[in-house]
Amino acid sequence: MWGWTWLEEALRDARVGLRALRRTPALAAIIVATLALGIGANTAIFTLVNAVLLQPLPYPDPDRLVVVWEETARRPGRANVISPANFLRWRERSSAFEQTAALYDYRASLSGSGEPEELVVQAVTPEFFPTLGLAAAIGRTFLAGEGSGHFADDDQVVLLSNELWQRRFGGDRSLVGRPIRLAGKPVTVVGVMRPGVRFFLPAGSLVGKPPDAWVPFQFIDALRKPRGRFMSAIGRLKPGVGLAQARSQMATIASGLAAEWPEFDKGWTVRIVSLHRELAGEIRPALLVLAGAVVFVLLIACANVANLLLARGAARRREFAIRTALGAGRTRVVRQLVTETLILALAGGVAGLGIARAGVGLLLALSPVDLPELARIRVDTPVLVFTAFVSMLTAIVSGLAPALETVRAGTHDALKDGSRLAGGSRRGRRLRETFVVVQVALSVVLLVGAGLMLRTFNNLRAVSPGFEMGHVLTLRVALPAARYEDEQRRIRFFREAVDRINTLPGVRSAGFVSFLPFAGLGAATSFKIEGQPEAEPGQQPVLDVRVADDGFFRSMGIPLARGRLFTEREMQQRSNVVIINDALARHYFPNQDPLGRRVLIRMTDPVVPTTIIGVVGDVRYVDFPTEPRAAAYWPHPQLPYTASTFTVRADGDPLAVAPLVEREIRKLDPDQPVSDIRTMEQWAAKSLARARFSWLLLALFAGLALALASIGIYGVMSYAVHQRTAEMGVRLALGASRAAIVGLVLGRGVALTLVALLVGVPLALVLAGSLASLLYGTGNTDPLPLAGAIGLLAGVSFLASYLPARRAARIEPVQALRLE
Repeated sequence: MWGWTWLEEALRDARVGLRALRRTPALAAIIVATLALGIGANTAIFTLVNAVLLQPLPYPDPDRLVVVWEETARRPGRANVISPANFLRWRERSSAFEQTAALYDYRASLSGSGEPEELVVQAVTPEFFPTLGLAAAIGRTFLAGEGSGHFADDDQVVLLSNELWQRRFGGDRSLVGRPIRLAGKPVTVVGVMRPGVRFFLPAGSLVGKPPDAWVPFQFIDALRKPRGRFMSAIGRLKPGVGLAQARSQMATIASGLAAEWPEFDKGWTVRIVSLHRELAGEIRPALLVLAGAVVFVLLIACANVANLLLARGAARRREFAIRTALGAGRTRVVRQLVTETLILALAGGVAGLGIARAGVGLLLALSPVDLPELARIRVDTPVLVFTAFVSMLTAIVSGLAPALETVRAGTHDALKDGSRLAGGSRRGRRLRETFVVVQVALSVVLLVGAGLMLRTFNNLRAVSPGFEMGHVLTLRVALPAARYEDEQRRIRFFREAVDRINTLPGVRSAGFVSFLPFAGLGAATSFKIEGQPEAEPGQQPVLDVRVADDGFFRSMGIPLARGRLFTEREMQQRSNVVIINDALARHYFPNQDPLGRRVLIRMTDPVVPTTIIGVVGDVRYVDFPTEPRAAAYWPHPQLPYTASTFTVRADGDPLAVAPLVEREIRKLDPDQPVSDIRTMEQWAAKSLARARFSWLLLALFAGLALALASIGIYGVMSYAVHQRTAEMGVRLALGASRAAIVGLVLGRGVALTLVALLVGVPLALVLAGSLASLLYGTGNTDPLPLAGAIGLLAGVSFLASYLPARRAARIEPVQALRLE
């Protein structure tokens, strides 16, 4: 004899279970579908959570990698790009790091092989790749001493991303060692990075996209002076050094720098975050909320399945009573029932995997951010293990209570009652009703959460951005510094381009601006109003600095409140004039006329006073929730950037004029690529994407929960009518009205709903606090979403109870009494 009798018994239970399920195929299909929805939704969200929050980063010892930011007392808790001078002092004085590296990104044109194309280039110090523990797939990374200058003016070598190498150069291995034309000058390709590596820090990116290539960066003498913040920094902690120790040491160094350079560093400190947390920072709150929501959906599905199994078990009480009478123990019967539930759960898990695969595609399509980690999302071994675990847990949660209830009744009573009304015990009824209360209570939580996110989304959509979004096209142009070294040539290019665009058919007005609203980081610096006392170090006021022309305000529909816009002469030569926004005028010139006043904006060297000639309306540059900050607009000759975004207001569809605009720019420079061709409405939609992502998924889960809860109520009421058919026949025969029968059934459903609301509403108010970081213009105790959730559930519960009640009222007394 062999000793694995438990396996033989398990296989026997499985065969018996399959035969039993074949006798009720409709019920089995409903249970499998219910479990597939719950398990599939959980697997889809877990796949995303695993890739973004749980899976280790693809670097050696990723737990020791951190991101180092600066933080100002004026904006506590928010990461700020760093000063190169401060980074150099950190590297000299800190002993917490094994290695550190600095980086920033910019746009550069790739030409000479096919159509010109704009790339995102990341300038990195030579320690960057060793800090991350990365090696090139082909060739090499950068050597110490390679790279020089600021903004890659003198780059000689470049490292390509694997994606760019495959897409643009067809995976040609001989490209390594050969020159390509980048930013208007030849640079030698020294290597190709391995696939999937596109390191990207959204909070510090000037471009807002992962890099296509890397160039080496060295600190020139000018960057060793405390002036300007535009870089990001990463570091690898030494073995045994924790985050708390590194933060304490860096805070001490920051205090020393504030004392050494008070004009620049007073009021600033250092912020250190683990790289894993930093990369998931923007989407992390939404994912955690959705993970909690989808667990509620699974619990509701389990409660629904438990109700169905209770009804099924009640109908089989006589069968199991006979088995017990023939010698089967209660444990044996419970094991048989749990095995049947496990078969259903495994079938639901397999079907759920299919739903999860489709759901992952939906999640990626709705994802509000461009995270490189999302490229790693796939249904892999951890996901399969998770699905199997959830399936088994679901079988236990949804199957154990019905199984115990089925065998609880005595054998004698079950055999004596041979009618189809068996199983209507008071304990079984209460258990089924308890499951319904759980479903409805959890549905309240999800509906309130979806309502709060809908309020947030609507509130954000109602916020005025400060300009007219409709019919506006935007196109980004970054001139190569090598070919446009002369400032006057840059000025002429943008001015001539605007003049050409204005003559195109279908174009109402055109202009350009250095930093577009909703398109990422911009420039900011401190300033001083002439005639006012100098502020204390660390207390200087700060404003955003934009470079624009007069056409920008017209094409964007930004209102002119006072004064005038730039003249043609001011757009061609430096005139030391500036336009400010209403927030700056309101805060720094209260009850005064700012026109004619002069401000010193510390954006150039030397700092030259500029005269205020106009005041325009406030524009929300960061996103819809962020209030407009003080801002100043300079004409292009004041700060002749090489890169700007054209804004074109069209009479009709703005995208229809995009090819015409691109053609005119190519006429000015055939090698000049154009990028980020979008409408302002598309930029605005991107800004609203996080709120939209959270609301849509919460609404989806809430709708699923509501459907399952309504099915649960309907099932319990239908089963109750079925159990009490004879009783209702007697009531009707004795003179009860059909309305009274409807009220009897309907009253029970309403009572269950009220109990569920009494449990669910307080729970919803408590758990809604987890949405605080995602809300705007509403609180977690907002009465409107709460009232909407209660009203919706009450209506659905009433309908789910009314249908069985109406069927009960149609019972013919004679037919009902014949059932006895």
